[in-house]
Parts: sequence; structure tokens; C-alpha cells
Amino acid sequence: MSQWFADDVIFRDQVYTFTWDDEVQKAKLLSVKENKLVKFKWVDDEPHCYFEMEIVQDELTNDVALAITDFATDETLAERRQIWDNQITYLHSVLGA
Repeated sequence: MSQWFADDVIFRDQVYTFTWDDEVQKAKLLSVKENKLVKFKWVDDEPHCYFEMEIVQDELTNDVALAITDFATDETLAERRQIWDNQITYLHSVLGA
């Protein structure tokens, strides 16, 4: 994840610390399905808010996609959308897509 999602990722005491430039966010891993899905909850976010990234493969075409679900409050929706748009754009450049 440190190759495209954040500048740096540190895992310690069951908490992931993500760093972007001067911003640091901590998250707990809620669930994982190997090579399929990861689901996190930001430590200082609302209890019902989480984000997950899932690799989805179309049964007919075998196309692979990254599905991102991020539950956010109305106040943070625009910011979260911008963050994900930037991260996906960067992922495209890393993959050469």
C-alpha cells in the first residue's frame, strides 16, 4: 500500500499508520480476504464509517477492477472523493495503465 495508497505505511500494535506528506492517519484493520478485500476503520472517525478496497473480477470478460467503498459524513464527502480520485490517478501511473 505504500507504493500507491500512502507515502508510508507502518503497522504496529494492530494499528496501521498511513502518512501522506505531513498528514498522518491511523486505521484499524476490520477484515481481510487474502488477495480479495481489505476493510479499515479510521481510528478517529465515526464508529459506523469505514473504507474497503476489493478486487473484483468480471465473470464474463475476466476484467479486473478495484472497487472502493468509503462511508463518510456529509461534511467529509467532498474531501474523501478528492482523496480517492487522486489515489486512483496515482495508481494508474504506477501500473502504467
